Formats: sequence, structure tokens, C-alpha cells
Amino acid sequence: MCLTVSRKPDEFAPDTFMYFLPDDADKDAPVMLTFQKRGQMTAQMQFEVVEAKGNILLVTPNILELGYDKVNLFEVHIKSDTAIFNYTTRQGTQRDFKFSLAGFNERYLAMFI
Repeated sequence: MCLTVSRKPDEFAPDTFMYFLPDDADKDAPVMLTFQKRGQMTAQMQFEVVEAKGNILLVTPNILELGYDKVNLFEVHIKSDTAIFNYTTRQGTQRDFKFSLAGFNERYLAMFI
């Protein structure tokens, strides 16, 4: 599991989040992404995934428009300490992958110092 972010050169906040999912993920099944802070859910959303160059990817813009609401994923990452990816394997079983966000804010800010 790997997270990369991209941003425009003249902006501080990222514009795109890209998560590389585990190799056993089914590219045809959606992924439930849950953010937590100290075990309490802060946000949850479901995404379709794509396959690119042999990788299974969850790619999303920073600002998600959900009906009348907007979700800023950068803020969600900062306010959470864990991201949990619930995905389906190619064998059809459900699996959770916990991704620690501890230090995300500090590591992101360190890129600008």
C-alpha cells in the first residue's frame, strides 16, 4: 500500500490523491475507504478503482462533491490517524488494510522546508 499526492506548483494543498492498493485487490470491485481518529470514524466513502501499468489504483481529487456537500480529503487526512481500505480480493474475499496517517501532516509540510 502506498499513498502519493500531487499538487499544482503554485498551491500548497494537494489536488489529487493516489493510493496504490495491495496486489491481490480485485480491480472490478469498489473499495470502501474509512478514516478514523482514535478509533472513531471521521469520514467514509466508496470508490471505484482503476488499473494502470499493472497497479490497482484508487485515484481521487482533493475536493469531493457529494450532493450538496464538499469533502476536502487533505483536511480529512490531517484530522485522522488511520485510513482503512476495505477491498475485495481477486478470490472474492473481503480484506481490510489499515494505513497509518500518523505524521502525515509533518511529512507533508517537510516537503516545503
